[in-house]
Amino acid sequence: MRRMMMWVVCGVMVSLPALGQTANDAGKASAAAPEHPITLAQVHEMLQLTGAEHLRRQLLEAMMPQVKQAMPFLPASVLDDFQQSFEKADFEPIVAQSYQSHLSTEDAGQIIAFYKTPAGQRMVAAMPQIMRETQQAGLKLGQQTMSEVLQRHKAEIEAAAQKYQQEHRGSAPQQ
Repeated sequence: MRRMMMWVVCGVMVSLPALGQTANDAGKASAAAPEHPITLAQVHEMLQLTGAEHLRRQLLEAMMPQVKQAMPFLPASVLDDFQQSFEKADFEPIVAQSYQSHLSTEDAGQIIAFYKTPAGQRMVAAMPQIMRETQQAGLKLGQQTMSEVLQRHKAEIEAAAQKYQQEHRGSAPQQ
């Protein structure tokens, strides 16, 4: 029962950022892609100006302890492979595709110009801390909410888990 609850909680916690974004996106009308989408050179310049590579490294550093905590049984070799693979992954094409779906070359020119201003540079410098703080607050809120929901439904969850275990006894694959 505890193991199953741990996996449920881990699954919910891992998907909270995506669920939040999906919920935000669901209320927005789907805008058409710009007639003149941002160029790959503009995407690259924006990523450089915003310190995207540094942010990616920070994301990995923040993610690794969470992965280790969620799956403490993973061998070190698997964690090392994940970290090395993530470091080598080329995210620029993924980012470019998304940017091109939403930003025009004109938008990009204005955004790049802003990033080059003192205010833009302060924004870029503050974003990692802002993101950390909002992610931590969101994680804390998600954990608190999940705990409250689990407490409200404790008897129901335990009954469902017991029923599931009874229905699936003996159905485990034989080796």
